[in-house]
Amino acid sequence: MTGGAARGVRLRPPQAPGVRPTTDKVRTALFNVLAARGIEEAIVADLYAGTGSLGIEALSRGAAQADFVEADRRQMDVIRANVRAAKVAERAKLIHADVERALDRLGRRYDLVLMDPPYTQPFPAAIVARIAELGLLADDAVVVAGHASRVEAPLVCGRLVRDQDRRYGDSSLAFYSVHGSGR
Repeated sequence: MTGGAARGVRLRPPQAPGVRPTTDKVRTALFNVLAARGIEEAIVADLYAGTGSLGIEALSRGAAQADFVEADRRQMDVIRANVRAAKVAERAKLIHADVERALDRLGRRYDLVLMDPPYTQPFPAAIVARIAELGLLADDAVVVAGHASRVEAPLVCGRLVRDQDRRYGDSSLAFYSVHGSGR
């Protein structure tokens, strides 16, 4: 972990083939951008959670709760171990499901949605749009989608508009908010 109460905690690496955790450099940059918004007491979703590093970083930096959605059972075991190691397990909810199916069952509004899907998949524009359609976003919420830098993130995903797209080597982060939110 790069900041907050769990700074310096080493997370277990991925167990499933093809899982690529968000690098420390990208995670640090992401949370530097989010610091201006403030994530203290935020309700967070970490979709395509992998090792759980994004949601754990948010909890470490003061988020109130985080829901981790991951389809691979081996990775769920990794996330479970990582939230315990970071001492944030009591504020973490683990959901073993495919992201597309899980969206219908989440049933709460998030201040921050973090997703870093496999780069072998197309940009998850439909997932980004569906998050807003299902009413899963609190007022002034932000959705951050990681993607390969070689892939262009769409300007609009349903009701969400891309506010910025930041590049960090081979990885990029697209930041989305509800159109007209002023963010």
